[in-house]
Amino acid sequence: MKKILVLLSAILILVISGCGKDDSETTPNNEAIIAEVFKAGMSWNTQKLLAQKSTIPINIQVENTVVGPEGGSIHVLGSITGSMTIDDQTGAMLGGIMLLGLTETINDYAFLVDGKKYTMNGAPYLSLTGTFTLLPGGATFGTASSMQYAGGIRVIGPAFDQTINIQITIIINTNGTGGTVSGTIDGKSVNYTF
Repeated sequence: MKKILVLLSAILILVISGCGKDDSETTPNNEAIIAEVFKAGMSWNTQKLLAQKSTIPINIQVENTVVGPEGGSIHVLGSITGSMTIDDQTGAMLGGIMLLGLTETINDYAFLVDGKKYTMNGAPYLSLTGTFTLLPGGATFGTASSMQYAGGIRVIGPAFDQTINIQITIIINTNGTGGTVSGTIDGKSVNYTF
């Protein structure tokens, strides 16, 4: 499960890196904002699967609060469901499916960008959903694996007050190192492969 968290975090960071603007002004970029809320959303992976039987159901109730580096918090609520198939003899993961459904409520979450403090609040919240087909070993994904990020964030800081709406879908490559992104960030269409 830890490998899955690392892969999903790496995927979003790669997605975020392709969504930036080239502004000479110092403002909180979309990459920094999305990275902070994604870290909170992916903090659900704190439980270990202990049983070794043919099929292990996944039903993890998520309720976690992530404190901002400069104050405030993001409250993550939802569930991870699905199942994994395990080889009884070797304990190897043979495959499975995970369904992710989380809501992130952002309350005065503060962070620094280039030494300037910015504060985020949900407008009203963000949702992170996904369907992940896990291939044998748990480190690669099936061709139908995808995740969706949607909602609004209001960001306030020095000479900056903006609500940023996010609605993206990421179709994940089987090796988990990239994918195809489509949707909108801050009203601007995105559609690219990374």
